Amino acid sequence: MRSRPLKRFERYILHGLLIAVVVVIGIGVAAILWLSRDLPSMARLEMIEPALKTRVLAADSSLIREFYVQNRILLPFEDIPEIVKKSFIAIEDKRFYRHFGIDLIRLAAVAWKDLIHWSRREGASTITQQLSRDLFLTKEQTFPRKIKEALLAVRIERTYSKDEILEMYLNQIYFGGGSYGIEAASRRFLGKSVNELELHQVALLAGLNKNPDGYNPFYHPERALKRRNIVLSAMLKNGVIAQAEYDTLKTKPLDIIHQERSDGDFAAYFTEYIRQVLTAKYGSKAIYRDGLTIYTTCDPYLQSVAEDSMEAFLIQMETQEGYELTRAAYLDSVAADVEIEPNYIQSAVVAIDPRNGHIKVMVGGRNFNEKEWNHALQAQRQPGSAFKAFIYVAALENGYSPSDILLDTPLVIEMPNGEVYKPRNFSETFHGAVSLRYALNESINIPAIKLLQKIGAPSAVSAARKMGIKSTLMPYLSLALGSYEVNLLEMTSAFAVLAARGVRAEPMAILKIEDRFGNTLDEFREYREVVLQPEIAYIATDMLRTALIDGTGRTARSMGLRIPAAGKTGTTDDYGDGWFIGFTPELAVGVWTGFDDHTPMGKNKTGARVALPVWVDVMRAAYPFDRGPDFERPPQITEALICEESGLLATPYCKRVRREIFIEGMEPTRQCDHHRVSTYDLLNPDKDFRQLDKEASRERSPRQ
Repeated sequence: MRSRPLKRFERYILHGLLIAVVVVIGIGVAAILWLSRDLPSMARLEMIEPALKTRVLAADSSLIREFYVQNRILLPFEDIPEIVKKSFIAIEDKRFYRHFGIDLIRLAAVAWKDLIHWSRREGASTITQQLSRDLFLTKEQTFPRKIKEALLAVRIERTYSKDEILEMYLNQIYFGGGSYGIEAASRRFLGKSVNELELHQVALLAGLNKNPDGYNPFYHPERALKRRNIVLSAMLKNGVIAQAEYDTLKTKPLDIIHQERSDGDFAAYFTEYIRQVLTAKYGSKAIYRDGLTIYTTCDPYLQSVAEDSMEAFLIQMETQEGYELTRAAYLDSVAADVEIEPNYIQSAVVAIDPRNGHIKVMVGGRNFNEKEWNHALQAQRQPGSAFKAFIYVAALENGYSPSDILLDTPLVIEMPNGEVYKPRNFSETFHGAVSLRYALNESINIPAIKLLQKIGAPSAVSAARKMGIKSTLMPYLSLALGSYEVNLLEMTSAFAVLAARGVRAEPMAILKIEDRFGNTLDEFREYREVVLQPEIAYIATDMLRTALIDGTGRTARSMGLRIPAAGKTGTTDDYGDGWFIGFTPELAVGVWTGFDDHTPMGKNKTGARVALPVWVDVMRAAYPFDRGPDFERPPQITEALICEESGLLATPYCKRVRREIFIEGMEPTRQCDHHRVSTYDLLNPDKDFRQLDKEASRERSPRQ
């Protein structure tokens, strides 16, 4: 049967329709090309890597800080439980595995519902579309954005498999509370890994993505519960769970953690130091996006003790001294919107393992958010008498012994510029003839200056340099009084050399760095170097041990310290700085206290009063059972009974005697010439001179 020819007007209509279709197609193609111009290329799509957070771990592998732009922990597809995958598909995109990025069936159904109700009641975005939006687009509700989202979803489907897309989606999407990805959200809201979740908890997380802020269970628990039950209903409808499970699960509580987690200020100065080291090595992008894992040397328990003890002590000190500005007053000013500098009294604590240089504790100040200045690293302060330890080490290296005598008498030195230097002792008195041990024990200034004159200031500078002091030091007599500024970390590290029997270990805070896949990027090796003879280190340690027991640090015993330890106080003339650096064979701890602007802390605020108490707290925490190792004596150390007044071998006539240690071959050979046999004794028939000879010539004790 032949078809009749089209009439003229019918041909016009047909031509018009064809032209309209071509125009619409052309406009559509042009629009697609126009909207596609700024979409990511296929090459960029093939390199999608979500930003991951860097995790900083303590020595016991506990988490102490995270650095991130987005709080995310990446989970491989195979590590995500099947029930998690099925729950998200049930509520977000039930035909996920059957469409090409756009669900045309769902799109048509949603469009029909919107048309019937004459409003936009629900969305039709697939999981792939949501991923494309989160990765490359904004959430603005515009038609061009929706077209871009669909085009990009198709591209993603052409680039990745369905499983890869679902893996990226579950690791990428935002759940609220600063958490990106299913694992971070699980830990954030439920306090455990996604692998440990129960079904109703999985449903809670699956419901958050629709409106993370509106369904945040911390702030809107009723909404979150209602949304969770909607997810459970979708899981039932799609065969993920059975009716009996649904009936039980919908009655369960949210089971979220009881309070919002807060990163707080724990180890803030330590982790900021870590961040600076990493930034210098890898750049800031790697820290905030690459998901590194940093293994550090921090001892979280000692760090916590140091922070708490320091703050409690300084609050007590502020109360007793009545300072013009306290931290409490500063916080009150901030609360009242009054801008004021946080110039309240500060302190810092550093603890190092002498055996390997591991930094176990670093407290750089009272609160990092209020003042980022790290007083353990950045603050250069005069160490006062704490620096004398290096003077005496240099003297021992120059052949001096602890029993050698110095004269604590007035000293007047004419300087090259014509000025006269008259150093004085802290006590404003003179002690006459004193041994090196006693002078260090009581931290007497003038004998230290005279000792420095004898050995030469360059010798003291050399000793300090070898032991780890890197700050500027000049070879002047004022070295003996600690006039050149140093920082707490280097002082503590230098004292640790004595604890390690003359071996210097370079301080280190990072042990290992891993990438997001667990591959080792870098391992930090310990650096150790012998800088002192073990005999020198031991004798210096023994002298500092006396200073802790009977000298300026003697109050440590009354505070409950019972372990073998050694240390030295430090105080500046105007009480602007107070120090205590002390150590055991396993731990060297340094404490500094003072005002940033060098305001005096108050009369008699010595290192023993403002630094030693915190030092004792840290040491007692490190040795809770009052048991610690003793310092190992080298075999070349011998003993002799000496007269404290002359430093020579004691006779029965010496009034004050003690056993002193020496390096073998350097002990005194002469008997005391201050306390000799008198004429009366020679004429006294009751004297047994055989016994006198035996006592006067007493042999040195055998080596130990």
